[in-house]
Amino acid sequence: MAKKLKKSATNAKNTGKNVSAKNNRQTRKQTEDDKNKHKSAIIKDHNLKFKNKSTKNKLTKTVKQIHKNGEKRAFINILNSDTVKVVNVKNKDKGKISRQVQNKKNQQINDKKLIQQKQNKKNKISDQSKNKVSNNKELAKKAKSKSTGLETKQEQKLKKKTKKLSKVLKKQIRQKESKFSTVPQKKNNDSQVIINRNLDIERLEKLLANKQKEQKKKEINIKPQSLRQRMMTKLKASRFRYLNETLYNNESSESKKYFKSDPDAFKAYHEGYKQQVDQWPVNPLDIVIASIKKMPKEYIVADFGCGEARLATVVPHKVHSFDFVSLNENVTACDVAHTNLLTSSVNVVVFCLSLMGTNLKDYIVEANRVLKKGGILKIAEVESRFEQVKDFIEAINSYGFKIIWKDLSHNLFYFLDFEKKKDIRGRRNNLPPITLKPCLYKKR
Repeated sequence: MAKKLKKSATNAKNTGKNVSAKNNRQTRKQTEDDKNKHKSAIIKDHNLKFKNKSTKNKLTKTVKQIHKNGEKRAFINILNSDTVKVVNVKNKDKGKISRQVQNKKNQQINDKKLIQQKQNKKNKISDQSKNKVSNNKELAKKAKSKSTGLETKQEQKLKKKTKKLSKVLKKQIRQKESKFSTVPQKKNNDSQVIINRNLDIERLEKLLANKQKEQKKKEINIKPQSLRQRMMTKLKASRFRYLNETLYNNESSESKKYFKSDPDAFKAYHEGYKQQVDQWPVNPLDIVIASIKKMPKEYIVADFGCGEARLATVVPHKVHSFDFVSLNENVTACDVAHTNLLTSSVNVVVFCLSLMGTNLKDYIVEANRVLKKGGILKIAEVESRFEQVKDFIEAINSYGFKIIWKDLSHNLFYFLDFEKKKDIRGRRNNLPPITLKPCLYKKR
């Protein structure tokens, strides 16, 4: 028993020694670890290749200085060569704060975008509702117009005519500086005489307004035609086209004989001509009248191919009116190529849509005979009749005339003014021919 007690005592001593030794070791390790914490970190990297020991010592010194200066420095990265990169924790914290601020800003922007999208959707819905309301109104208007019969074919034609008239007026306003004045002006001391002509635009506007009113009255008073009336209008139109073709394709003497034997045919021709004039945007005779009104009142005018002699009734000048048949007291029935006027007795000769026939040369020769020196030959013709205007002007110039003004801006008509420079009594056979295409009216 005693031996056993001794052994247990010795074992207890040994265990106490062992425990104390372990505790001492642990305390030593903790103290060493605390010391090592304050010591500079020695970095070992097999990739680093130091050429000398001195460079290695320098690196350790720099690392120690960096550790002393900044207590919260970390994340040391060794680059390819002998350099060391240190990342500051404070800067890292700043980066986190800036990211948070940016995230907040982005959230605010996204919220604004969502609000805008909602507003746009609301606006679209409101626009759609407005469009539906407007469409419903338009449908109601159309239904009313259909029920009352307001929109007819005749009214559509009227609208088209008014548009054409407005376009023509705009063109005439642009060109009012160079139209229809008879005062000669010299440029650069040359012998060429240039005549500026100014349109009487106010009068034209009044005429156009009156024409529109007349058309409206006619269309209001028009009743639906019977079958017989429609057939008669078609027959009149076809007869007008036939008479028009005969006038263009025959000499003036033959046309005179034809109309003398059948005066009703001449009346039918002028009735058809009036229907055509109503469909034109501008009556060329109105432009001729406006230009003659600006001339001196002492001038004597000869209207070749006058029709009903409207020029003589409107202008204050003395006018001689000639045509194949006398429709009233103001008209003298004769062949326009051979009038009863004296030589050099007229200041102005007018051919307004009356250069009809195969002997146009005789017309211009008669105009040269009748006109005084310095007198004016006025020609208004359909645009489609000219192959080339230059050739026509050169031909007229060879008959003792000189071009002084031209207006080719209109859609349907050309206006040309010539001045007589010399007589051509003895050179009649040597003159070049004058040709124009026949004006053929389409079926409507």
